[in-house]
Formats: sequence, structure tokens, C-alpha cells
Amino acid sequence: RLSERNCIEIVTKLIAEKQLEVVHTLDGKEYVTPAQISREIRDELHVCGGRVNIVDLQQVINVDLLHIENRANDIIKSEKTIQLVLGQLINESYLDQLAEEINDKLQETGQVTISELCKAYDLPGDFLIQALSRRLGRIIHGQLDQENRGVIFTEAFVSRHRARIRGLFTAITRPTPISNLISRYGFQEHLLYSVLEELVNTGRLKGTVVGGRQDKAVFVPDIYARTQSNWVDSFFKQNGYLEFDALYRLGIPDPAGYIRKRYKSTQLLFLRAACVGQEIVDQVEASVEEAISSGNWIDVATLLPSSLSVEDVGILLQQVMRTLNKNSSSLVFSDTIVVSEKFLSSCADLFSDMMQQKAEKEMKNNPVNLITEEDLKQASGLENSYANKKDKKDERRKKAT
Repeated sequence: RLSERNCIEIVTKLIAEKQLEVVHTLDGKEYVTPAQISREIRDELHVCGGRVNIVDLQQVINVDLLHIENRANDIIKSEKTIQLVLGQLINESYLDQLAEEINDKLQETGQVTISELCKAYDLPGDFLIQALSRRLGRIIHGQLDQENRGVIFTEAFVSRHRARIRGLFTAITRPTPISNLISRYGFQEHLLYSVLEELVNTGRLKGTVVGGRQDKAVFVPDIYARTQSNWVDSFFKQNGYLEFDALYRLGIPDPAGYIRKRYKSTQLLFLRAACVGQEIVDQVEASVEEAISSGNWIDVATLLPSSLSVEDVGILLQQVMRTLNKNSSSLVFSDTIVVSEKFLSSCADLFSDMMQQKAEKEMKNNPVNLITEEDLKQASGLENSYANKKDKKDERRKKAT
């Protein structure tokens, strides 16, 4: 019979000659083969329900952690049903059991989020999505949101929300921010947008979503758009102009763009805060032209709607004056008043007698200001003398050169 010391020497020599592959236990009392380590890892994984931490295996198998990690990597390579996730061995049976638990919760609540599952089971989101996706329709009776792959719904949950969304949005008669509806009625944001797009695209909901999937997204029902368009058309037909502020109040965010798009074939003049039709422009042109040709004046503001600002009236008048090309025979005062040159001349004639009388009176009161014929002759003589001197200087300069 060999002693313990002899056995150790023999095993040590076999290990040195690489005829035997064994591992010391942490307490140094036993040798363990790699195959035994692998067997114990599988057994412990089964006992723990298909999920075990490698660090915990060290205490059970009683060998260095390095050997356990090496054997675990070999097991993963040889068996496709076992995975290493965050330092833990997980097999397919555990994932099936996990899917059953998630399905029970899903059927109870109607939806589960991957973020909640990550916290509950301490597993990464990408791993869970991959594992659960393979079990949808088989163990998990639900569907993964294609837009937001972080949520799983049941068909009943989706149908219930589709009915709520359809009913709510059918009742809307004016532009409504979608974020307000989400917070008020507790809709799941990504599900609401997905269902809403589906209902609008299929024609089940009559309206449009403006702003995409953003916080400022607004649902505009067709009935409101029709009412809006009817009001704009009616007002323009009756008045011949449109105010941008009025369109803002109707809920049109870009009045100028809306008008250009709606009245593509209509000739319009865009001002600062409004636009006017060709009828108003023609009316102003005719009135201005008549005032100029008749030697009169006109205040254009009296021809236009009172809601137009002085600035807008001025812009309109400038356009009219460029079209008529009457700037040489008229003047514009205070941005809105056109006065013909004939009218200005007639006004000046009214003051000619008065100015003559004032001048005569002033000369009598201040004779020093009176210019006689003798003064005019002297002034003329001085000018001639200066001109002669200048001519002589020029002649001398030419001779010198």
C-alpha cells in the first residue's frame, strides 16, 4: 500500500510529464479532473434552475476561479443551449421558464416594458429582446412594438387601445396637441402614434398628424380643415383681402405659405401683415390715376380696409405708383396721400397775391432790404469786371506756357 506522500509524488511526476491532467482543490486535499469540473458545473446549473453565477460555482466546486471560467467557456462552445451573460451561465430551460413568467404578467397587465424586465431579472436589454423575440407566439402570447422594440403588447391590449384612440380622435373637431391627450388619457406614446398612423393611412380617421412624432405634434381633423378653408374662401371672396393674424387665430401656423398654396392661380399682392387681391389693387390704381389726371389729390387709406396698417397701405401705394409710372407728375405724402403737380401749382397760385402784398409791406417797413435798379447795375458791373480779369489771367497763363 502506497503512502499519501508516495501518491502525491507519483501524481506530481505524472502531471510534470503531462501524462495526467488534474486540478488541485482550494484546500489542497483533492485532485479534480477537468471533466469532473465540467460535470459539476452542469449539475449545479441544473440544480439552480438554469442560471448560476460563476463566482458562486467556486465555492461549490472548491477550485480556482480560473479553472471554472476555462471549463465554462468550453461548455458554451460545445453546447449551444448554454450562454454566458454578465458572468452567469444561463440555459434554454431557464429562458423558457422566464418567458412563461413574463407571459403571465403580460396577460394580466396587457403590456410589459423591456426596461422593467431588465430591472426585475438583472439582465441586459438586448439579450432579453433577442431571447423573448424567439418565444413570441410560442410561449409569450403578444407582439413586440416594431417602432419601439422596448415594449411587448397583447393583441387584446392593442385592440382595446385602438378602439379608445379611434373613439377619442373621431370626436375631435379642432386641432389638438397629441401630447395633451397622452398625459390626460394615459396612452402609451409609441403605441398611440403607431395606431394613429394606421387609422389615418387606412382612412378610418379623417385627419392629419402635423409635426411627426414630436412633443409639438398636432392632430388636425378634416372637418376643421374644411371649416377653416370655407371661412378663408368666404372672407376673401367678400372682402378681397386676408389678414395674417386672422389666419393665425384660425390655427394656421404659416398664413403666407397657406395662402400661396391655396390660391396658386390667383394674382395676389403680399404685404407685411396681409395680402390683397387684384380687385383692390385695380381699384387703387384707377383712383390714383384719376386723381393725378384731374389735377387733384387722394388719400388711398380711405379706399382700403381700416384693418390694414399704414405700413401696408404704403407698400401697396408704392406698387401702384411703380405700375402707373406717375412719379414725375405727382408726390406722395405720409405714405398714403397722392398729390398731383397740377394741384400743388394751383395751391401755390392761391398764395401769390398774398406773398406779393407781404413783400411790399416788408419793403416799406424795412427799406434797407429794398433792391433798386442801380444796385442791380452795380452788381452786374462787378460780375463783368471779375469775368474780364479772369480772362486776362487765363491769356497770360497760356502765353507763359
